[in-house]
Amino acid sequence: MDAFVYVRIRPGRAEDVLVQLKVTKGVRAAVLTVGDWDAVAAAHGPDLTSIVETVVRRIHRIDGVERTLTAPVVPGDVLGLVGGGMMTPVPLQHQGDACLVHIQAEPGAASGLLESLSALEDVSAVALVAGEYDLLAEVPYPWEQGARVIVDQILPLPGVRRTKTLVAIPYLEPEEEDRDQYSVWS
Repeated sequence: MDAFVYVRIRPGRAEDVLVQLKVTKGVRAAVLTVGDWDAVAAAHGPDLTSIVETVVRRIHRIDGVERTLTAPVVPGDVLGLVGGGMMTPVPLQHQGDACLVHIQAEPGAASGLLESLSALEDVSAVALVAGEYDLLAEVPYPWEQGARVIVDQILPLPGVRRTKTLVAIPYLEPEEEDRDQYSVWS
């Protein structure tokens, strides 16, 4: 079972929280984001109860975490997929630039959109999720390229009601004073 945990972080604590998220048992990946949430963590466990335990007993105890929202991934067998598996990887399985596109589907259109998104070359992963949005698609490009994919390929798909995007920040540049702490000695 997989779920996405959206995290609001107290100002000044983003990098510390990200480090802690990445080493939290039950979290397979985490990334800082630009958008409504400060970070997204991909949680994995044998069932939803174990994921909830990870969120409540581990993630909520990280210093700097202010609030979370958990969106479980709908298992493939619920959709009637052969073998119960998803057609594409679940988002947040690779590191690097990404636009995490949350898609609200028209009633009855979610499973068709899952198939359509899976067929797009510029979508590296997609999952049907519970919550305000029905699908989460990963576009593996920085915002400047990803925005074009969203506008030209995702928004025109039949059944898309609206989207909201979080832009993953794969790394932060070190602050100027931290770049070369030994340059004074040379």
